[in-house]
Amino acid sequence: MDFMNGLYEFFSGKEFSIPLLEVVAFIIFNSFCLLFARYKLGLIVTYCFVFYWGFIFNLNHFIDTLKSFSWGMPIYVMSGVLMLIIAITSFLVQDREYN
Repeated sequence: MDFMNGLYEFFSGKEFSIPLLEVVAFIIFNSFCLLFARYKLGLIVTYCFVFYWGFIFNLNHFIDTLKSFSWGMPIYVMSGVLMLIIAITSFLVQDREYN
């Protein structure tokens, strides 16, 4: 139960700010990816924006929030790197057509 209370305190009352210009750029990039049927590229663009907004842009707030959770930062970074490796690998793999 102590873990649940800590998790609730971590997520409650947190604010993350995202500049409007970056949100507009994100929407434009993803719209072009969808328009030209570049779905994998759209996923990579989405991942990069979300990782930037969640980690790099709000790094100071993230570090202040995770002071009591020493395992939070490495898990976030390692899962981000793992997802990027998987995305790049899937980018390089050719799509197969099945008969």
